[in-house]
Amino acid sequence: MKNNILSIVFLISSIVTFGQEEKPLGVFESDTTWLKEIIKFPISFAPEIKYEGYEDLRFAKKWRDQSHEDFWCYTFAWHIEGHEKQSVGILESSIKLYYDGLMDAVNKKKDFTVPETTVLFIKTDGNEKGIDYIGKIYVYDSFNTEDMITLNVRVKVNHCDDKKTSTVVFQLSPQNFNHKIWERFKNVKLKSGFCD
Repeated sequence: MKNNILSIVFLISSIVTFGQEEKPLGVFESDTTWLKEIIKFPISFAPEIKYEGYEDLRFAKKWRDQSHEDFWCYTFAWHIEGHEKQSVGILESSIKLYYDGLMDAVNKKKDFTVPETTVLFIKTDGNEKGIDYIGKIYVYDSFNTEDMITLNVRVKVNHCDDKKTSTVVFQLSPQNFNHKIWERFKNVKLKSGFCD
């Protein structure tokens, strides 16, 4: 009798536990020309960024090809628990920690100190639809060139009032803002239910 009761309790527990389908992480939808990666916070190479949530990254397939216009063309979103206020200072500090940590982690040169990242953001006046900040990141490229590069960046901050989350979207490329590459980011969109 005890074994039957234990079996029933175990069965019900298993159904409840395994029957709850975990929703896959990700706030973006994109076509097959973009590679996908998800990283949970805290980010191993930048643990000083104290957010809870995850990062959804999409890379243009040729993002590592220096001869292609897609070189270093990628976007990422920080989907963060809570209504995280963003400002020029917060963005500059967070992105500096992020890229200093990333490039140090990727660096393969022994006895080489990766140069520090310099970040500059300005708040837009609202004339550019969907963009809250623009900026430049002067960063050491440990992935490809092993030299300093300048990345242009656009940022949009989204708040989900019902779920009390924030999604900060970054779009990056070394190309000037008037280059056609920035149109490619239209192929990576926030899912319609990204606040869920």
